[in-house]
Amino acid sequence: MFRFLSILALASSTTALAAPSPAGSPDESVVGGTVVPAGRWPDAVAVLAQTAACTGTLIAPDVVLTAGHCIGVHPELVIVNTTDYATHGGEAIGVTKAVAYPSWEDRYDVGVLVLAHPASTPPRPIASSCTAKDLVRGHSVEVVGFGLTTKTGTGNNSRLHQAKLVVSDATCADAAGCAPAVAPGGEFAAGGDGTDACFGDSGGPIYLDDALIGVVSRGLDAPGQPCGNGGIYVRADAPKVVAWIEKVTGKTLQRASCGAADGPASGDPSLAGSDGADDTAGCSAGGTAGGSTSVLALVALGLVLHRSRRRHQGA
Repeated sequence: MFRFLSILALASSTTALAAPSPAGSPDESVVGGTVVPAGRWPDAVAVLAQTAACTGTLIAPDVVLTAGHCIGVHPELVIVNTTDYATHGGEAIGVTKAVAYPSWEDRYDVGVLVLAHPASTPPRPIASSCTAKDLVRGHSVEVVGFGLTTKTGTGNNSRLHQAKLVVSDATCADAAGCAPAVAPGGEFAAGGDGTDACFGDSGGPIYLDDALIGVVSRGLDAPGQPCGNGGIYVRADAPKVVAWIEKVTGKTLQRASCGAADGPASGDPSLAGSDGADDTAGCSAGGTAGGSTSVLALVALGLVLHRSRRRHQGA
């Protein structure tokens, strides 16, 4: 069983929570990345709760994939197709069901949110075996999220950012902090040298050739500042993950096209890992049934940002 580090930042006002970056300020975030232009990653969503903020990906019209450790804070609302969740842009939809993968703490750190109604934004396809073959050491992937902007993991941010990460361990066989229960192949490591995900990016997407290949989980076990050293990402296309999502939600997920008719997601024979869990038990939470709750209303209730990208602190 691993122990994890979370950073909480109390926000008592809209400004303290996540004011837009002032004109002329650096556009660095996700650490070492750039601001996402409107329309680039509309399926990357802000995942909000009374006590927390994470990131997620729309993988079906009414299903969001996020981190398992984000489920315990009881997400209530997602904002789809926005580049700044502190503004009035985007589509706010309530969460009716939130479920974490069984034993996510030492297996697959993923969870799903079922939304009150379908989003108008098209969902993101999961990587297929033909696209996942490019996940090799030295290849670049794209991380996207609403997380913090500094290597120290401090400050505030509500804007969507992106950064290219270089894959350092494609099967998470050797990187410090990989989960033995799903190694090799259930996770991968990427980033470092100042380019990294950070707190608040938890659950956010890792894209490979525009398909969803990974989910932001945690930082590598490394000395120094909490962000910037690289991170560990769950394989979104792992057969056990995909089969579990389809079982929990009743949806058949779309796969990235390989030049032929796409089949059911659970039929992809890509890396399976060693985890044998396939039941639907897990941490669950009810949420807001509709999408009328605004981000500013949550701020007025004293939203606390759970700037979490969990990190292994030892066994």
